[in-house]
Order: sequence, then structure tokens, then C-alpha cells
Amino acid sequence: MKKLPLMFALLLMASLVLSACQINTATPPAQTPATQAATVAASETQPTDPATTSGMPTPAAPTVILPTQDTRLKDDQGKMICTVYPAMFSGEMSEQEKALVKDVPAITEDDWQMGAETPVLTILEYSDFQCPACAMFYTELEKLMQAHPNDVRLVFRNFPLVSIHANASLAAQAAEAAGLQSEEQYWAMYNLLFSKQTDWSGKTSEEFSVFLKEQATSLGLDVDKFMQDLTSEALVKQVKDETDFAIKIGLNSTPTIILNGRPWQYQWDAYTLGMVIDLIKSEAKMHTECPDFVIDQNKTYTATIKTEKGDIVMELYPKVAPQAVNSFVVLAREGYYDGVTFHRVLSNFVAQTGDPSNTGMGGSGFEYREETSADLKFDQEGMVGIAKATQANTSGSQFFITYAPLPDLDGGYTIFGKVISGMDVVKQITERDPSTMPTTPGDKIVSITIDEK
Repeated sequence: MKKLPLMFALLLMASLVLSACQINTATPPAQTPATQAATVAASETQPTDPATTSGMPTPAAPTVILPTQDTRLKDDQGKMICTVYPAMFSGEMSEQEKALVKDVPAITEDDWQMGAETPVLTILEYSDFQCPACAMFYTELEKLMQAHPNDVRLVFRNFPLVSIHANASLAAQAAEAAGLQSEEQYWAMYNLLFSKQTDWSGKTSEEFSVFLKEQATSLGLDVDKFMQDLTSEALVKQVKDETDFAIKIGLNSTPTIILNGRPWQYQWDAYTLGMVIDLIKSEAKMHTECPDFVIDQNKTYTATIKTEKGDIVMELYPKVAPQAVNSFVVLAREGYYDGVTFHRVLSNFVAQTGDPSNTGMGGSGFEYREETSADLKFDQEGMVGIAKATQANTSGSQFFITYAPLPDLDGGYTIFGKVISGMDVVKQITERDPSTMPTTPGDKIVSITIDEK
């Protein structure tokens, strides 16, 4: 059972094989440690590995290194021994991320913007109207904004790749010329240029000018003003300056995408970016420090999981898995699991949940060591375990209930409980494999009640 880092998982899960238009004289950038690691992770992935998450709840390297030999349950302040890791989008950027965007100008009111007024996700795009990959992104972005109208805002900047696209600069000038008449007309021309890209991309510059005049008429523009502005010295200089500046700061391909100020070098289809939105929303639930150690190992604990299909009652094992039980109890009592879906449900295998983003890629913001025992095995249905990554000390908020004996998990994953009532409910949970049925809704946990005696 493995969990992959968010970025790696997106590379593997995205439904489209996406490309980019590049300056034809640019030297391809060397692989960064992140992309090298992604290649390794992808090559090591085993789709049949038990209870794999679609990602992992640690989207970036942890800020605190867990001392693996520290077997205490809590520190001197009464905090559970754990590793805290930063949020992917609301946490501080890595030095590598900062370096990639350090010269990108901040978004201002002078930028062309459309979408939500208070967005969850702001997409800054450097784009080329003649770039086929940019047209693909335009289509995906339209889907994304239709699905998340109150969550997404687009900021669009010109970056015509003149070395490979003869009409790209004139297309950018056309949008700017339309924008001189109104913001509405800018976006109308933007839509037209991308949606009809195949109609004009192969035309000569003269033919393209005629095409643009015809389209200006169809959009209800002041055609004489549009044609005058189209090739005006001011707009020609503006677009050239924008292109030169993009190259100066190191951009060499389109679309170049920056999400909430962070460079995005991964899949950008609508489904993947929709998951990003869900992840960002879930980050509000992330802990920024290790939780208190609140359980008493000498007491008994049961958890009643109220679901849309009925109740599931679990006996918890505080003596054998105190860290896992403590984490679960803390999160359950604070309502962390309320509304969370079973995001991965495979018959004769497991039902997995515990990620507020409902993607399988989110988590609580902290992880802890595995607690295995020779006396506890995944030898029957109803055993409750903690999902983890391939690395040690990566147990987190996600947990799973087995549908059958799974001896391959023995010794590698913490068992912290067992279903004592409601296994029939577990068997009614809607099957969902994130890799093959990503849009199938998962059944929700309504609430979890902890009984302590």
C-alpha cells in the first residue's frame, strides 16, 4: 500500500497527455530533482498495491524531521510525537519554487482578468493564441470555470512564440485592440481566437488581417478603430515588449501556468485542476503543529461512524496503536472527518477514507510512526488500518477497512481497530477507484462519535 506525493500522482492520474509549445531555439531545461523523483515514483508505482491512495497527505517535504528512534508517545508539552508538513498551496513555497517565479511580476489591475471575485484558485497564464497546446488549455479552462464558477480566476498575459508561430503577435495585438474598446470585447476576441484557431493558424499575415477584420465586424466592434489599433506602433511595441520580457525572465514555453503564485509544471486538464481546488479548500483543516496526546491507554474506545448508508461501529486499540488511536480520536472529535467521502473503495479489498479534499491526496498536516504488532494481522474482513507512503513514519489521517484477509499488509501498516458492528454497511459503500472512476461520487461520512470508558 503506497501513497504518492501529490505532484507525482497528478502526473500519473491526469486524463490527458498534455504538451506545450516551446521556443524553437531554447535548450530544454535539465531535469530538476522534483521531476527526476517523479520519474522514479512513476516507475515504481504498482497499481495493484493494496489500499494505495491517489496521492499522499504530505504534498511537500516535512518541515520537521521525525526522530525515528523516538518511541515516546508525547513530548514534554504533552504533544503527540509526529511530523508536521506544510500545506501545498497555503504553506510557504520551497526555495526551488521561489526561484522559478522570483522575476514574475505581481498581478495588478492592469492585467486582463476574468472569473470569480474571491477565487480559491488564481491561474496566471502566459499564452500564445496560435499555440495548439494553449488552445487545449483554453478548452480545459472553460470546463474548469463552468464546473467551479465561484472558485477560479484567470489572469492572462501575452507570450507569442514568434519563432514558431508567424501569426501569434498579430493575434495578441488583435485581442489588445479589441480590449481598447471594452474589457468585454477583449474576452470576446480571446474566445474567438482560441475557438477558431484552426481557421486562421495557417493563413498568411495578409489573409489573417482580412480574417480579423471580418471577425471584428461579427463581434460588433468599431471596425475602423480596430484595424487602426491592430497594427499601431503602440500595440506592436507593447506585445513585443511583453514577449521580450517573458524571455528575459526565463520563460520558454506556452502555456506557462502559475497557480496561486506557485509554478505549475504538471498536468493542467480540468479534472486535475478541479482536484487542486478541492485540495486548497481542504487545507483549512490542516494542523500546523502536532496535536495533544489525549487518550488514556487504560480506557476502552469505540468509534461510531455515521455514514449515508448507515452506522459502522469500530473497536479501537489504544494499547497496541496509541499514536494512531490518538490521531483518529483527536481528528474525529474536532469534526475533521465530517463530510469526507470514501474515496477509494475496491470490492474484496478495502474501503478507504480520511481525506477532506475527497481526492485521496489530502491530509491532516501531520504524520506519525507506524505501530505494528505480531499479534494483530489483516487476517479477516473489518480490520481497520492506517494508510501510509512507502517511507517510514508516514501514517496519517487516511484509514481503510478491509473487505477480505490481506496478509501482504501484515507488518507494514498499523492496525488500530476492528469493525464490531455494521460490516454490512461497509459492504454497501459505493465502489470507487480514483484511477478509473475519478468522477464517481464517494459515499460520505456524516460524523464520527468517540465513546470512551
